[in-house]
Amino acid sequence: MKTYLLTLSYDGTEYSGWQRQKNAVTVQQSAENALTELLGVPVSVTASGRTDEGVHALGQTVSFDCETSVPAEKFAEALNCKLPRDIRAIKCTQAADGFCARRSAKKKTYVYRFYISEKVIPHADRYALRVNAPLNGELLGRAAKLIEGTHDFKEFYCLGSSAKTTVRTVYKSEFISLPAQGLMPPAYEFRICGNGFLYKMVRLLAGALLALNDGKIAFEDFESAINGESGKVKKIPAPSKGLTLLSVEYE
Repeated sequence: MKTYLLTLSYDGTEYSGWQRQKNAVTVQQSAENALTELLGVPVSVTASGRTDEGVHALGQTVSFDCETSVPAEKFAEALNCKLPRDIRAIKCTQAADGFCARRSAKKKTYVYRFYISEKVIPHADRYALRVNAPLNGELLGRAAKLIEGTHDFKEFYCLGSSAKTTVRTVYKSEFISLPAQGLMPPAYEFRICGNGFLYKMVRLLAGALLALNDGKIAFEDFESAINGESGKVKKIPAPSKGLTLLSVEYE
């Protein structure tokens, strides 16, 4: 058996998240069905991590074992003939024996996007959260920097996973503004790169940043919550459609 690392891009709108479920269509189910059809034998995959219902990915990575005569560099092209149109295989490489996309991952980068418009813009609204007026980019940029470092993110965590600890290290966190360009309206991106993320952590951080912008919480309370102090922010995750898994890095 050979081990492969496959990179997938998908629009998560029509899926009940990554993980296979009995009574729902998921990205994992669709990917495994396509691999099974292509190879003629059952195939199971391990992802770098689960994405929630409605969350998108540009660079989700999965590992799997199989025997095939298809060269690794041709695998993505062949698999795309079997995948639904809203899931695409981007590239595939052969990995070392024992490689696991989840356990071997060193860094993950997510982006949460907001766009500015008084009216819904359909092609933007599918992948970003609409805000009626410009956000306070300077304030939210300062708040985003507080997230960098090693913290106990228990105030930005929802029950529902088997995480053994709520401590995570964030290597980079930033809130940037993007001007209108072509078909896209003015937008903001909250980008965060870390060694791993808790269940709904990024969406909860994005929701807290929005609450901070709207004056619903104070800057000092946001800072206290980042430092693990309880009761300073309400756990209200931002809608899933604004979140995209951008990339996963390995040594």
